[in-house]
Amino acid sequence: MPSVATNPALQTKGYNPYARATLNNGQVPAFEPDRQVSRTPAGREIGNSFQAFGVDAYQAPATRSDVTSITANNVSYRVLGDLNIKVPYAQLDLYDRTPEDAMHLEGLDFNLHLRGGQVKVSDVDVSITVGKLLDQYKLPVKDLRVAFDPDNQVRVEAKVSKFGLSIPVKATATIGATPSGGVQAALGKVSVMGIPLNGLMKTFGISLEKTLKLNDPAKGFYAVGNTVYINPNQILAQPGINVNLRQVDTHLGNLSLTFADSPADWDATRENLSRHNLNALEIRGGHFYYDGYFVKDGVVRMEDKTSGTPLEMEKDGETIMNLSQGMVGVTEYKFAEMIRGKLGSDSSLKYPTTTLKANAAELGGLMWGAVPLKLDLAFGATAGGQLMFTPGNAKAFGFVPLPDGLIRKQVVGMVEGGIPYGKGVALPSLGDTHLGHLRQVSHQPGYLILEAGQPPASYPSRN
Repeated sequence: MPSVATNPALQTKGYNPYARATLNNGQVPAFEPDRQVSRTPAGREIGNSFQAFGVDAYQAPATRSDVTSITANNVSYRVLGDLNIKVPYAQLDLYDRTPEDAMHLEGLDFNLHLRGGQVKVSDVDVSITVGKLLDQYKLPVKDLRVAFDPDNQVRVEAKVSKFGLSIPVKATATIGATPSGGVQAALGKVSVMGIPLNGLMKTFGISLEKTLKLNDPAKGFYAVGNTVYINPNQILAQPGINVNLRQVDTHLGNLSLTFADSPADWDATRENLSRHNLNALEIRGGHFYYDGYFVKDGVVRMEDKTSGTPLEMEKDGETIMNLSQGMVGVTEYKFAEMIRGKLGSDSSLKYPTTTLKANAAELGGLMWGAVPLKLDLAFGATAGGQLMFTPGNAKAFGFVPLPDGLIRKQVVGMVEGGIPYGKGVALPSLGDTHLGHLRQVSHQPGYLILEAGQPPASYPSRN
């Protein structure tokens, strides 16, 4: 079993779940995933618009160690600080930007290729985010407010600085998808200080392009005349994004964007959007960190504990992990959380503490709420592939040895769901971690290492 010290698969780097996206300054090329491309013989009708697909087939590089493939259902993710993106469904690949160590799913340590799916954003979040973008690029627009209305209509209010004055401006626009997979917003009615200006703008040749100075397509958003274009693939430098927008829909207060690389991806997206799937992430391959786990070459399903709201990726403790294959490094803090969950409020061991050592997990606390107790839990796997541990080296008050038989009896009683197994206790699950068939279990300082795989076909039971 590889060690944390020698194998980057289980090493930690500076984890920051609130990492900010990095904007493209016009100098960073768009991220392009590896593809196998064949051209479609013709376009096809999508919803109420007709667009040609440029890519007919995409081969997911599932065998690459730096690529993690994800199917997401009812997930939310916050980028640029304020933009909360809700994802009813998505099929995507994440390309690790730093393959020498683990990719952080809650951070932005990857390039993203969205093969098919849908995302939704609110007009409040868009107002705040676009306002910050305008400030960053020192554009003459302040106090921006965006409102989404039905039928792809958008209302915008702002104050434009001109000739030393702050002039209130209101405008409407119609939003849609471009044939190349981007967003376009065509200007409708415009008023300044309550006075309609469309006629004057036409007479004097005034346009958004000239007024807002949005004339650099390399930055990902620009204007041509009175139409603003946004290329999602060039907005951000980190994470790099590769998407193909196929349909735009607005409802009161919300904007929906539907993406697909190919006709097959479009059909799969529409089919999944029509279902009521559980909030979950299904993750295959790669090497990543998520919510206290390091996972390598895994087949994992992360299910939401709070089904009434989307699975919030930036929050810790939101998920139940089901591991069917791969190697998992359980971190110190996650292990402590698991043990507290297994002991429960009715346990005879109060105020539990844990330390993951080289050969065992040390468990401490107050037995019956009064007697200081420390013991080692040596974790392993049962013959049937379940997690188990053997207690030992128990001491009361730090120096009084306790008989192993007495401790085993007490531990079986205090661990929720524990089943006597040999000289130890078998655990069908470990807190919010539900394990498949365990091939191997080992200890490293600061980690509990689990390796799961398919059980032999001849196994009669799980014990």
